[in-house]
Parts: sequence; structure tokens; C-alpha cells
Amino acid sequence: MLETEIHRPVETFFHSRFFRGISADELQPLANICKRKQVPAGTCLVRQHSPASQVYSVISGALMLERSSRNGKRQVIGFSFPGDLIGITSNQEFEYSVIALKESHLQVFPHREFLDIIDNNSNFKSRVRVTGCNILAHTLDQLFALGQKKAHERLCFLLQQISLRQPGSNPDVIDLIMNRQDIADYLGLTIETVSRAFTKLKNSNIIHIESAHKVRVIDRLILEELASAH
Repeated sequence: MLETEIHRPVETFFHSRFFRGISADELQPLANICKRKQVPAGTCLVRQHSPASQVYSVISGALMLERSSRNGKRQVIGFSFPGDLIGITSNQEFEYSVIALKESHLQVFPHREFLDIIDNNSNFKSRVRVTGCNILAHTLDQLFALGQKKAHERLCFLLQQISLRQPGSNPDVIDLIMNRQDIADYLGLTIETVSRAFTKLKNSNIIHIESAHKVRVIDRLILEELASAH
């Protein structure tokens, strides 16, 4: 992993939804403590239970958040895309591991200094509250999907989420940077059930599977209906 010079121009912050619209003067204290990191695909950026000493802002790429139980079972708890923040927590340790699914570029901030700057700026504090509410809402949606939806509806939920958050101008072309096992561990399904769910959506002319890592949405309305089915 490469870590480059510390003083980043404030313009490099504008990629992030969190920082968008904040003045250059307000961003300068963060620019003064910011480093940039390049993370190759497959690299474990953060290990579960490691000290929560840094906050990361995703500039490009994609990362996966996962937790492991004491008996070794894994649960994928989320995916991070450009504009997302990782590591804003009041805990002393990370409660999850973070793995780069593709080469990713990140901004890196010392955790304590980042929180101090946030706490002293009302714009930042309000955005942290909004971010926390959005994370809670997404978590509740995910829990509902895992508990109530059928397998193909769960898959529609994931495809809809990726479509809304991935970079690019065409939301109907979905890049699946994660593999089928990652999808299974996110949706609480077996890999065989995930494969059958893809086939069901394909045979129903809801999606077209262009490759193992690319799906094209054919019927957006039905996809959205299945994603929100309850």
C-alpha cells in the first residue's frame, strides 16, 4: 500500500457526498491532516478488532465490510463506494474487517484529530448525524431483507442498492465487483441459492447477465418492486 504526502488540496474532498458544499476554509483543517492511500485489490485494509485509529474516505474503487464470529462464520455487512466514509465510530476498535474488492484510492485521517475537527464545526456535526441516520435506515432495510424477503427479492434489494451507489452514468448497467460467495454472505443465502436467484431474474426478463461481474437491468420497475416487496 502506498501512502503519499500529507497536505492535500481541498479540491480533492469534493468527490465525497459528506464534504460536498462545504467551503474551502472549513475543509482546510482536514486537508492539513489528510494522507492518501492506494490499496490493491484483495488487500485487507482494516482487520476486525484492530484499533480504530483512522478514518477513511473512498475516492475510487470499492471495498467490502465483513464480520467474523468466534466459530469462523462470516457475514458481509456492507459495501463501500466512492464518496463513502469508513471508520467514524466512538469505539476503540473496528467491529469489522475492510477488504478492497478492486484497486481503491482513499483519503486517510487520524481518527482523534478527525473527530475533534468535526466536533468543532456545526456543518460537519450535522452531516455526521445525517450519515448516522442513513446508515441506520440502510441497516434496518438490510435486516428486513434478510428476515422477510424471498431469495430473488433479496438479490433485487442488493442490485438496487449497488445501482444507486456505484459510480457511472448508466444505473442499468451494474458492475458486480464482489463474487457470488460475497453476495451469498451478504444476503444470508447459500451460493447455490444465489445462482438460482440470478437465473430466476434472468428467465423473468428482469435482468440480463452479461458476465459473472456485470448485469444489465431490463425491467427497472419490476426490480424496484421486488427489492421493496414485503
